[in-house]
Amino acid sequence: MILHAEGMTDAQEAEAMDILETLCDGYPMHPWSVKVYDGGFFIRHLDFPINFGMNCRTHTKIYSASAWKRQIIRMAGEWLERANLKRGRWDETPIRRIDGLAEKYQPYQPLPENMTVVTAAPDLRTEPRPQVAREIAKDLH
Repeated sequence: MILHAEGMTDAQEAEAMDILETLCDGYPMHPWSVKVYDGGFFIRHLDFPINFGMNCRTHTKIYSASAWKRQIIRMAGEWLERANLKRGRWDETPIRRIDGLAEKYQPYQPLPENMTVVTAAPDLRTEPRPQVAREIAKDLH
């Protein structure tokens, strides 16, 4: 399992680690990334191929640690639901589609029905190409 926490200062890095710990408690085995910046934090699921996740502004005041953790769990759970993943422990189900994301950014793009993929398997070479053989011969002399 890969986890990532990032912040510009030591305090932001510590906050990122706290958020990461909350995420791991609520949704274990998911590959989370948390980046804390001035005014908010960004939660990303590392299984998604592009930089897409939940941007969380901290402009509202939260007065208890339990309310803060509840908000983080709720936001990450919403992201998991949008990615059609179950809440809870990750079973390594691949992310194939995210609700609310433009079609061109979807991780899985099925081929049109009238299209097939045909590839010819190349013959595998057993001898090096001539220019490589010349270089090898130079090195041996």
